[in-house]
Amino acid sequence: MDRPGFAVALGVRVHARDGAPLTDERAAQELRRAAAAFVGAEPELVAGPSSVTHDAILVIGLTSPEAVVPAALAMTRELRPSPTTFCSAVVARGSDPIEAELLATGAAANTCLARIHETDPREARALIVGPEVDGLAGTLLGLLLEAHDGMTERQRQIVDLMRSSRTQQAVATHLDVSRQAINQSLASAGWPYLKRAEDVLTQYLASAARETVRA
Repeated sequence: MDRPGFAVALGVRVHARDGAPLTDERAAQELRRAAAAFVGAEPELVAGPSSVTHDAILVIGLTSPEAVVPAALAMTRELRPSPTTFCSAVVARGSDPIEAELLATGAAANTCLARIHETDPREARALIVGPEVDGLAGTLLGLLLEAHDGMTERQRQIVDLMRSSRTQQAVATHLDVSRQAINQSLASAGWPYLKRAEDVLTQYLASAARETVRA
């Protein structure tokens, strides 16, 4: 008998900078380019091949719930300057890992499709879907994405370096600036609060995954 399994998927749509919806063809091109760059740069986050649907929605299988936050942030980076309209992370339980992956990727795509007519990126920036929609987790992920969009390129660079477990001194040495300059940039970007929010969301998703498997 096959062992039960669970899977996580991320569904992504994009909008043009002026808020107008992209054509499917142009959006699909952007998503394919972003997916190729993402998979090349973050292979440890990817559980399987990514796919772009005929509705220009990108669906990526992820290795674990812990991959949701870094994958969502990485995709917003790859898709800039077009803001991501929607990211859906799905934890799905199946009778075996393959069925779970099919359920997760299907749910991610369907959740994106349910909001296909929204034109304002702020309408539904992020939504976490498990057995049911989780508004709290989706709101937290959405706020994290908005915070990163509001950073300067320099702040994003420093935050990304800090996220890779470097110390402020290591980042300062790498960028050939003072530690005080790094500390000021991190404070302006709200890094201590963002790091705490990312950790809370990651722990929450991991807990949800464990509960899903036990169900």
